[in-house]
Amino acid sequence: MLDMLGVIGPMFLVIAVGFAAGFIPRFLAGQDHLNGFLFYFALPTFIYTAMVTAPNTAGFPLLSVAIVAVVTPLVSIALYYGSFLFGSRAREGAAATSLAGSFGNVGYFGIPVSISVLGPEAGLAAAIIHMMHNIIYLNGYPLVRSIVHSRREHSGTNPGGFGNLLRTQVAPILKRALLLNPVFIATGLALIVVFSPLELPTALNESVQLLGGTAVPLALFCVGLALHPAIQGVRSGGVPKRSIALGTLGKLIVLPVLTWLAVLPFYDQLGPIWAGTLVLIAAMPSSTTVYVFTKEYEGDGRLAASILIISTLACLLTLPLLAELLL
Repeated sequence: MLDMLGVIGPMFLVIAVGFAAGFIPRFLAGQDHLNGFLFYFALPTFIYTAMVTAPNTAGFPLLSVAIVAVVTPLVSIALYYGSFLFGSRAREGAAATSLAGSFGNVGYFGIPVSISVLGPEAGLAAAIIHMMHNIIYLNGYPLVRSIVHSRREHSGTNPGGFGNLLRTQVAPILKRALLLNPVFIATGLALIVVFSPLELPTALNESVQLLGGTAVPLALFCVGLALHPAIQGVRSGGVPKRSIALGTLGKLIVLPVLTWLAVLPFYDQLGPIWAGTLVLIAAMPSSTTVYVFTKEYEGDGRLAASILIISTLACLLTLPLLAELLL
């Protein structure tokens, strides 16, 4: 376990540096610009480089996609309806608990942790699994919540019907999340390069690698910065502790355990790299995106912020334990 802390510990130190920098107004004010550079340039180039330079892991098992597509939504649904058991306040935050308890920091944290623990062979697996998590949540959550809110607002009326909803809300979300998403584009390009004889020119590849080299430290730094608005959101009012516990347990215990159980029968088909990456990424702490989403779609990001903070701190213990078990 101490060896694994040696691998993961430096990442948390960078997060701590980002958190400390958040006390300086100029860094906190520039958070949006840093996140913009990370999302549009650093992370896509890092993912592309990790995928195309990853040693051969015996192809791309479609079974890994099926496990993500089945297990993660099931956990999300279970957390949503499980919140109903803890009273009216927990029920009001069911959507936030569901999202924060199942959508992890798969890009900024999951990919570098997977590569650090399992080696460069995990680059391709981590990027594809990351893409699946993003497709499910970055598309699925806005779509579901938009439909729910639309039905509530227009209950008893028919403002254009389902066709209008598709045109005005669903189509823009899909366009933004897929066609205009640099991470999705970079992943698709990398898959073409990995599974075909095509290659980018050497000069372009070197430029991409230079940009990608900034992704991991910058991503962890941005996670530290993001803890400040999350903490402020928690301080601004009361948050049901049962919902925090439910979301944190769902993210750090339930999702990785169920993923591990789903992987076990198919371990031989998946192999150690894909199997290990599936479990590791499932065990990531809650994503900073959940705070933004719940504030946007639910009007209150405090519960998601609480789960984000607690799960990020708790994974200092859970991730080394899991990494030790995997190795």
